[in-house]
Amino acid sequence: MPTELFAKVNLVEEMHFHGENQLGLGAEFDSRPIGETPAGPAPMEMVLQAAGACTIMDVVSILRKRRVPPSRLEIEIKGTKRDEHPKVFEKIEVLYRASGEGVTKEELERAANLSMNTYCSVFGMLKKTADIIWKCEIIE
Repeated sequence: MPTELFAKVNLVEEMHFHGENQLGLGAEFDSRPIGETPAGPAPMEMVLQAAGACTIMDVVSILRKRRVPPSRLEIEIKGTKRDEHPKVFEKIEVLYRASGEGVTKEELERAANLSMNTYCSVFGMLKKTADIIWKCEIIE
């Protein structure tokens, strides 16, 4: 059975918006001109953050199930948008960094591969328009 999600977004002022889910949990969005201080990330930056959150949750879960829980895990994501409208991502680069007892590059790569190719819904959508390149590093 399909799962329904709910989101609501309201104008705060100028190009500042507040979004929330059915529980009232939310985030600020902003798209102010360069030089002005935004109240939050732009929507496409939030897409990258959502993709990062999606895959990092998968990776930590997989590593824990394999009994190699990370003591530190971080992801850096860089997206390149095309120039034409709609300005969707055409390339996304992801760098996974982890450390912890028993966490090897091979274990991290295995978990990242499972996330990217099986579990992460956000990257599952993004890979329909973007070339996604990822790599893993162990933090010493």
